[in-house]
Amino acid sequence: MKPTVEALSAFLQPIRAYLAQDGGDIDFVRVSEDGRILYVRLKGTCQTCELNSSTLQLGVLEPLRRFFPSLEAIEVVE
Repeated sequence: MKPTVEALSAFLQPIRAYLAQDGGDIDFVRVSEDGRILYVRLKGTCQTCELNSSTLQLGVLEPLRRFFPSLEAIEVVE
């Protein structure tokens, strides 16, 4: 299944709830044409958190790869 913003959002509702506990959030902006790169926008405390790169890799990208193996990277946009 090719990842879409809608499908990705549905799979990550629990992660968004977890981020919200610390005042953060993540918006899914788009997926690259080839389905390999996920573009996101960080919100709230996630924007300035020193651990946001780890959270993106381990807490967002890795769980998504189980369902969308074509995903290779996650990029933050302003």
